[in-house]
Amino acid sequence: MSESVIQKQSNNEKYISVKEALKTQTQLTQSDSPLLDCHLLLGQALGKPRSWLLAHDDYILSTSESASYFSAFQQRKEGIPIAYILGEQEFWSLRFTVNQSTLIPRAETELLIEAILDRFPPDTKKDHSKGRVQVIDLGTGAGPIAISLASERKHFKIVATDRSFDTLCTAQRNSQQVSSNKVVFVQCDWLTAFEDGQFDLIVSNPPYVEADDKHLESLKHEPYNALVADEKGLGDFRKIISSAEQKLRKGGMIILEHGYDQQSAVEGILVEYGFSGIEKLKDLNGQDRVILAYGPDAK
Repeated sequence: MSESVIQKQSNNEKYISVKEALKTQTQLTQSDSPLLDCHLLLGQALGKPRSWLLAHDDYILSTSESASYFSAFQQRKEGIPIAYILGEQEFWSLRFTVNQSTLIPRAETELLIEAILDRFPPDTKKDHSKGRVQVIDLGTGAGPIAISLASERKHFKIVATDRSFDTLCTAQRNSQQVSSNKVVFVQCDWLTAFEDGQFDLIVSNPPYVEADDKHLESLKHEPYNALVADEKGLGDFRKIISSAEQKLRKGGMIILEHGYDQQSAVEGILVEYGFSGIEKLKDLNGQDRVILAYGPDAK
């Protein structure tokens, strides 16, 4: 469909079908999945699932439906991430509200959830706090890690932190909508608000992109402070790890997501602060992605 047809449609001069609307995919040159994007945007505008669109491609859009679709389409054409336009993103088979105060949850971060569940089975018991495992998610964003863990492990007592009040408000709404296991949200800078020896598990997907990384251009719509860290992307790892040794209980574990080329550097920081039992994990693309270790007092 040409630019002129889109312009005419916005002026209510021409009605179009689902099939014709989907042809606008050719204009989404920045997208890796233009047809899927159009299906999602059109489905939202019509309030219909993708299966309905495929079965009713001759359906003629009403004026309001067309206006809704083309408004969203224009945002996508300008490079706004599809998750921000839709206002949601799936993670761990759950749907999370997202906006431009939060990072968009990525599939590779699910490796953190898998690793934790493997090491803390449902019958895991502790000798304190009535058997509940004390967990903290640092830099929670929209809350995908904390809330996904809460949905899987009812005996986890989870705290989630972020520096941004607006981000925490979004995470709290997600928790109320998604999980019956209550997560406590705290606005603070990493572990500064907590007492020593408080947690069995510290988990974080912190900022780890270098300020001059060429990939930042494709991430320009996401919150800069949630992406970029100093010290060549390692600054927040050092802040977290240096505090974690005091905040973990005996035998406690820390698990971190990192960049594909940062594993050795993060391992070095862990060793520097006395962590041991280090395990390194790859994501589904075969990239180094997650590292975990046990506190200095672990047996």
